Amino acid sequence: MFIELIDLLRCINAHEDTWLVASFKTVSHRFVLEASLGCPTCSAQYRVRDGIADFSAGAKLEECETERSAASHRREELATRAGAYLDATEPGATIVLGGIWAYAAQELSEMAGIRVLALNAPAEVKESETVGLLGVGSKIPVAAGSVFGVALDAWFPARIVESAVRAVRPGGRIVGPAAIPTPVELSVLAHDDNYWVAQKAPEVVTISRASR
Repeated sequence: MFIELIDLLRCINAHEDTWLVASFKTVSHRFVLEASLGCPTCSAQYRVRDGIADFSAGAKLEECETERSAASHRREELATRAGAYLDATEPGATIVLGGIWAYAAQELSEMAGIRVLALNAPAEVKESETVGLLGVGSKIPVAAGSVFGVALDAWFPARIVESAVRAVRPGGRIVGPAAIPTPVELSVLAHDDNYWVAQKAPEVVTISRASR
């Protein structure tokens, strides 16, 4: 994982968001290959192995390489779809792509000038200065309201959508599989037999009349 992307990560346990303290073991050209990320609040430890940060907390990750590999040749198409679904128009923003969507990580990063955190990415997906690889269970290890959008496929546990709602900033979008119900706090923008696209409510700014 590129060293600067580590600043985006947070502990997945239930407490106030805080930076993780990194203890590096192997770093090459600013890519962290082996490290330990520690939470100063609850003392949880998360390992980085072969450049992949493990936030699975012991959860068994679905082995879906065969199913997901069918999408590997459609990277540019996936990148275009993900960019449109998530309205990825803000350079420098951070987007989370999970499973099949992670195939589009590098292409979307280059097209939109954004950073991408790829969750449970297929083995063919490689890290870069703008793409970080993470292994997760049912929680996305980022600060609340810190990412522009999240796209997930059907091989994630349903509970991860709750974590996606927390991670996305007001007005941000989430793409979820049709097999997982859309959270009631989101507004559905579009859906088909495979996915739905929904938006988190934008922040409401109260305008008060100035006193005379």
